[in-house]
Amino acid sequence: MRIIGINQEKCIKCEQCVNECRHHMFFKEDESIKFEDPDDTCIKCGHCLAVCPTDAVIAEDAEVFEFEEARDPSQIIEYEYLMRFIRGRRSIRQFKDKEIPKEQIEKILEAMRYAPSGSNKQSWNYVVITDPEKIKFFSDQTMKLLYLLKKALKLKFILRFFVFGGARKLLLDPKNAMRLERVIADYEAGKDVIFFEAPCVIVLHAPSYGSVAGWDAGIALTHGMFAAQALGIGTCNMGFAQEAARRNKKLKKWLGIPKGRKVQAVLALGYPSVQFHRAPPRNELRVKYM
Repeated sequence: MRIIGINQEKCIKCEQCVNECRHHMFFKEDESIKFEDPDDTCIKCGHCLAVCPTDAVIAEDAEVFEFEEARDPSQIIEYEYLMRFIRGRRSIRQFKDKEIPKEQIEKILEAMRYAPSGSNKQSWNYVVITDPEKIKFFSDQTMKLLYLLKKALKLKFILRFFVFGGARKLLLDPKNAMRLERVIADYEAGKDVIFFEAPCVIVLHAPSYGSVAGWDAGIALTHGMFAAQALGIGTCNMGFAQEAARRNKKLKKWLGIPKGRKVQAVLALGYPSVQFHRAPPRNELRVKYM
């Protein structure tokens, strides 16, 4: 998308674009609203297009979703209904043996496409895996990381010298070692302990520099989770698979992750074979007001 100017016949000089643009590309001159970007510093956030009441901002290659009318977001969905929806979401680890139609997957990806991102970079790309053999390969490659972790836990003196901070505390916790043993035992018994027989896996990758791309990925992932829930599809964010896709060069190459990018999230999707009757408890809020 590229902003190229103002349709003066449509413009009503309300200055909404002037007020909305944080980089001062729009300005009022000679009783007209004008747009200039000589240094090509526009971040292409599209807010000028969105805020203009008469569609006077001219853009190239811009796909714009039109609202039927300008609305207060609270009129679209009431807070109480939204909270019921949020509380109703669960991480699913029991899936039916049922494929997800491609059009449903595309609806979920479309919701993720509308997630906000820093400077509107929209830098995430997706890899969608629906072939059961390929999902199993991903699972098996992820298990290699867990076997390495099991070996590392036996060499605690190495962890004390080469792993620091919260990671060392986590790895040295004997309870986590016991949990890892159970996961490996289930895998060796033939269970899919990584994707839980999910019929679809979505891998999200973004630039590896900085931390903003990771935050953006988390927001996009949440959009996808809620969209899936609205379609009756369960999801679970797979941390082990994410770490494996970051650390296993063979797996990264197999996924087609280019140099300079890294996997920011891995999402398993499928129709739930379990029904929940209530939301589990949550910790009390820890808030400091200033």
